[in-house]
Amino acid sequence: MDREITSASLQRLLGIGQSVLNDLAKRGIIVRGTKRGSYALEPSVVGYCSHLREIAAGRGGDAGGDARARLGSAQADLAEAKAARMRGETVNASDVEKQWTGKMREFRSRILSVPDRVPLPLRERNVLTTELCDALTELADNG
Repeated sequence: MDREITSASLQRLLGIGQSVLNDLAKRGIIVRGTKRGSYALEPSVVGYCSHLREIAAGRGGDAGGDARARLGSAQADLAEAKAARMRGETVNASDVEKQWTGKMREFRSRILSVPDRVPLPLRERNVLTTELCDALTELADNG
């Protein structure tokens, strides 16, 4: 004798929500009852337990397979990145940024010191300093 149970009762019994229940019913794991909003108790519980065993055994269907594939891909990417770093093929981005920041500061200082190293009248020196500052500012804003 197949006893039927309401949707809400089956959700509480299995510890799942309505959307999961609907998905399981569409996939034939949970068996719908004869009345609207009801489910066959024993076949539904048996089907759900079987479904959980398959997931635990690594045969979790599309969702489990997709998750395992993503995990495997991420692990492979990580291993490749570590190997490339160990071979010296890659560098740490923060190290590159620190080095370039230092070089750019040196460059800026050298450029701004040019007017003081060139024997020019004061007015021309001020014009040159202004032009160099404007050029450096424009480069910084566009970079």
